[in-house]
Formats: sequence, C-alpha cells, structure tokens
Amino acid sequence: MMVEPGDKELSAGSPALVCPETHLPLEPASVELLESLAERQRRGELATIGGETIDELPTGGWVRGDGALLYLVIGGIARMVIEDAVSLEEEGSAAGE
Repeated sequence: MMVEPGDKELSAGSPALVCPETHLPLEPASVELLESLAERQRRGELATIGGETIDELPTGGWVRGDGALLYLVIGGIARMVIEDAVSLEEEGSAAGE
C-alpha cells in the first residue's frame, strides 16, 4: 500500500511510527539511552524480549510512548517486530531523559 501526503493515517497530529503491538507512538531514542544500551551490549547483557542476545551494536532506536519497549535500529535497519524489541523496564530512565 502506498502512503500519499494527506492520507488520513498520516494527517496532522497522527504519529508516523507506532508500536506494532499497542499502536502507541514511537519517539527516537536519546543518545543517553543508546549509550546505556551499548554498554549492556558490550557486556553481553542486551537481549530482545524474545530471548535473542543482541550481538551487533545498535545505531539507533524507537522508544514506545509508554517507555516500556525499544525497537532497535541495527545496521541502518529498524527491527520493528515485537519479539525483536528490548524491554526498557530495567533502564533507569526509559526515554533517557
């Protein structure tokens, strides 16, 4: 399906990216959050909610509106599958603020 400017799904006020599970809006991950995740990845402690260990360093990410999940960007590719998301519940500040 092609999305065109003016489509109702992308009208003013509608988020362009949403969580595939809850449909809450997604916001770009902060630099601080990405640095914290990179440290967890270096220690081998970064895993998806599906149980997969993240071997590659995330280069970006999208935080769910409630701050509970992060969808990683690795190698320029956003991993927007729920099982590939990372729980942020153990992060001190989910949005990295």
